[in-house]
Amino acid sequence: MIRIVKGTDSEIHTFYELLRIYFPYYETSGELFLSIETKENIKKVVLVIGDDRFEKDFVFSDAYVAKRAIASWIVRDIDHESKEDCLWGTLTGTRPIKFLQKQRSLLGDEKTKKYLIDEYLLSPYIANLLMEIALLESEKTDHIKGKGYSLYIHIPFCPTRCDYCSYPTIRSDNTDAVVLYMEHLLKELDFVLDEMEEEPTTIYIGGGTPTSIPKPQLKRLLDHLSHLNPVEFTLEAGRPETIDEELLIMLRDYPITRISINPQTMVDETLEKVKRPHNKEDIKRAYYKVREMTDFEINMDLILGLGDEGIPQVAHTFDEVIDLNPENITVHVLSLKNGSKLFENEGVYTKNIRKMQNYSMKRMAESGYHPYYLYRQKRIMGNGSNIGFSREGHDNLYNMIMMEEIHSVIGVGMSSTTKLVDETGKTVSKFSNFRNMRDYTERFGEIIDKKKKHLREVL
Repeated sequence: MIRIVKGTDSEIHTFYELLRIYFPYYETSGELFLSIETKENIKKVVLVIGDDRFEKDFVFSDAYVAKRAIASWIVRDIDHESKEDCLWGTLTGTRPIKFLQKQRSLLGDEKTKKYLIDEYLLSPYIANLLMEIALLESEKTDHIKGKGYSLYIHIPFCPTRCDYCSYPTIRSDNTDAVVLYMEHLLKELDFVLDEMEEEPTTIYIGGGTPTSIPKPQLKRLLDHLSHLNPVEFTLEAGRPETIDEELLIMLRDYPITRISINPQTMVDETLEKVKRPHNKEDIKRAYYKVREMTDFEINMDLILGLGDEGIPQVAHTFDEVIDLNPENITVHVLSLKNGSKLFENEGVYTKNIRKMQNYSMKRMAESGYHPYYLYRQKRIMGNGSNIGFSREGHDNLYNMIMMEEIHSVIGVGMSSTTKLVDETGKTVSKFSNFRNMRDYTERFGEIIDKKKKHLREVL
């Protein structure tokens, strides 16, 4: 187990994450002990890994500088057989592009890249990747920084629960729950639209699987949005078994511009193993039906690390998906969270992740896709990252806005999060709705009161 004593709350949080990344074995086994004792302007640091002990004193005048120095010591100087490699140096945050953009505003591009490599010990490869994405995102989003807002609408229903999923979901065949939920969701949505003086820049309906609820209920939601004219409107369809001609005929009547069809993998054996009730032919049928009947842009989500897949299975998936030629391909690395079934067997799924991610980067570049947004998650396998790729001219604006907090994103629905950004681009308020159906419906008045207070104070 990893234990940290005598440090500040900030130090305990930072170093637990860092030690978990570089010494993952000790998160659940063995003994790893870190002590940070402050005496005047000296921090006495002791790191014990199993039977090995490391010590160093750090003289400091600034607590932040001291924390950075200790992190660098752990990453650069500690040599231990249990230590894992990581291309990310001492950078542990989930939004590295946002961090980089702040440094760019202070230092400029070249000095920022050097700063990441020298001070945060990032590999040159990661530093170059982050800079490439940051420059693209600036080009696409600088004109709306701190201006306007986007709308996220959460539909927490799915036909079944996949083994890797940790999100609060409800079976979509529970029609009473769907009806009750939609009644409250539409009230919350109407409140937000009435409060805001302008239309949202982008709209994103996510889940769950929004297209798994009965079509009349989905139509009710879309009717409430039909008068809007956003720059971009994404609907997650996710599961191919929810896509049919009747659905697509209905969707064409609304200002939807983009749809997600998410295979996760094109290996049928893996899909069965993670309890995803479709096969690759179902994915293809859904994809071709969307192409035939609509002009929607298509995103396809993939997950590296499912089952016992290796490079041959990943290569097969990329062959199949690239051949379909969607506008966006989002490549996730499996993140084993406490709520997922796979969490219990983490060790089985950690092999070859870095090789898979390197392979995915190479295949995307060779196939004419470029990275346009990136984020990391806690417990992400292989210390990897989730990366969105796009054909030229088809970058998804909402993903960049949401991940880098470019402007306000107002969340509607159970477990959704609202982040309010002022005109300078600073996030000044963040709050979430209740994560379960009972609280969302029974304490609905509290949600509206909180939204009213924050929206009127900030926007």
